[in-house]
Amino acid sequence: MVDVFWLRASSSEARPPCWCSKMAAAYLSHQQKVLRLYKKSLRHLESWCIFRDRYRYFACLLRARFEDHKDERDMVKATNLLKSGEEEFWKRQHTQPYIFPDSPGGTSYERYDCYKVPQWCLDHWHPSERAEYPDYFTKREHWKKLREESWEKEVQQLLEETPNAGPKTEALPPARKPGHLPPLWWQYVTRPRERPT
Repeated sequence: MVDVFWLRASSSEARPPCWCSKMAAAYLSHQQKVLRLYKKSLRHLESWCIFRDRYRYFACLLRARFEDHKDERDMVKATNLLKSGEEEFWKRQHTQPYIFPDSPGGTSYERYDCYKVPQWCLDHWHPSERAEYPDYFTKREHWKKLREESWEKEVQQLLEETPNAGPKTEALPPARKPGHLPPLWWQYVTRPRERPT
């Protein structure tokens, strides 16, 4: 059962089409796709093997399979290897893989969202409360001015760089020049605390 999980390589079986790399990764390089396949395979292997010694044994065998083809120069053959690896992963993935608690789908994912306070609440703080955190509120006022100045440019950049059919991924475009701000940078600078104290 588990012993031959990753070792079986039956090329005669009909394989279903694999949509693994096409969903979330529109513009990944070949190397990134291989690395993600390797990491996903290890995570699912962890779900199959309960005992750590067995997991390490099969992880070494899996690593050896990837190492056999790491110096492949023929991109057609490398792409076919990647495709067959993704199809094999799709066929042999665990039905209920282990999910980390704070990851999407985990038991405590977004558990503390109800405690996150939106940024506009800080505008209504009393001056005596603001005096307790002078550095933060000085930076925040600077960020607010930057946001007001850069908002029109950010929206214009997003409109220019978004295809007519809509975006292919959720990734935002980077800043145009070093030192400039990327579009919608405000949400990253002013993100609330992750957990309450």
